[in-house]
Amino acid sequence: MSLSTEQLLQKAVLNITGPGGDVGTQDFGGAGQAPLSIEQVTQFIELMAAEQVLLGDVRTVTSMSAKWQESIISFADRITRPGIEATRLAPSDRKKPTTGIVEISTVLVRAEIPVSDEVFEDNVAGQNLTASLERLITDRFGFDLEDLFANGDTTSSDDYLAQLDGWLITAKNDGHPIDGSTYGQDYQEIFRVLLNTMPKRYLRNRQQLRYYVPVTLEQKYRDILASRGTPLGDQLLMGNTPLTYQGIPITPAPSIDAGIVSGSPDTTSVLLSHRDNLYAGYHRQMKFETWRDPREGATSFIVTARVDAKVAVPDATVIAYDVDVEV
Repeated sequence: MSLSTEQLLQKAVLNITGPGGDVGTQDFGGAGQAPLSIEQVTQFIELMAAEQVLLGDVRTVTSMSAKWQESIISFADRITRPGIEATRLAPSDRKKPTTGIVEISTVLVRAEIPVSDEVFEDNVAGQNLTASLERLITDRFGFDLEDLFANGDTTSSDDYLAQLDGWLITAKNDGHPIDGSTYGQDYQEIFRVLLNTMPKRYLRNRQQLRYYVPVTLEQKYRDILASRGTPLGDQLLMGNTPLTYQGIPITPAPSIDAGIVSGSPDTTSVLLSHRDNLYAGYHRQMKFETWRDPREGATSFIVTARVDAKVAVPDATVIAYDVDVEV
């Protein structure tokens, strides 16, 4: 059976499979089609996260519901007691796990990018232009989500960031906040204070902890260390050796740079947290569609998602705010 004119206009299937069959956004859908399948949503999230710092590092949670709960369980203190043969522990010596709920309540985000017919007609790349656009859109959409997750603040004057409270503001409101303005650009002291402030029960696995910082701060700290007349200073000056403080990785994220507050001086935040303590929540009813409207002479690339950011255990976060990053 032949397609109607409307169906032909809607027939815009994404296909950005790379050389050798590399995974891309192929078959993500077309205008008027159903939401992406579970496998396609997973693939789309992986593609976004692959190009971002925080999205690829934190805990990803998904659900078919727009609002759901994630259970957490832990032991706050010692559970082991001296044993007596054939005797149960006294009731006071028996320990129950501490349980909790993280409630994910997603907000709607949407991107729409119209590209004129003339751009496609005049571009020598031909069909490869569509593939490039789809990759760029996926990358930028991922960065925008990371910006929202990190810098979201319901008191913000920015309508996009005001949709939810992100990881940084949640850590400041409910975790252990430290006024970083008193330390100037002594970043090593800031790292030390953050580590000393973190409750000791969360320090058992330091390799899973992260100092999340803006790229600007990481570069300045690298320059400070490189200025020292030591072999390590020379190595940091000549190479790109990952930085750590007492074994904890210092992770620079451009999305945190996006939240730098201009002033005298420019200020930012430094977050110390377990990487799995930060939740990136996605409602699985996501869409990546295209729509060509001949009346406008343009094809629109449209991405729609419902997302949320949460900190599972705010007590396990320490944040320094108003940290000087003046260049």
